[in-house]
Amino acid sequence: MTDQNHDPHHEARNSQAAREARSIVKFMIEHTAYGGFGALVFGALVLFFDIGGIYTLAMSSRDAPIFIFLLFFGLFVTFGGISLGIGIMTMGGFSDDDRYRDERTRNRNSGDRY
Repeated sequence: MTDQNHDPHHEARNSQAAREARSIVKFMIEHTAYGGFGALVFGALVLFFDIGGIYTLAMSSRDAPIFIFLLFFGLFVTFGGISLGIGIMTMGGFSDDDRYRDERTRNRNSGDRY
């Protein structure tokens, strides 16, 4: 048996890049799920209150399950995308403040050049 501490596959799975990748995927799934929950709530409210007669129209059709699926699928894609976009845009790290010192400024001041 190989020692797990020297196994290249074990080292690759626990590398900094792998941990960051898992963190990014978790972030994306989490924010998409928030949007999906919002889509479920919004879609249920639209159907419950029969806004625009959409529930009545769907139930009078023989293809009601397909209609309901497409309604919720479209809402999930829209709300999930919006939630993910908001999550990404609010991650922070940039400021319009002139006193903000980003990584390039710190590196330039410390003598490290690209």
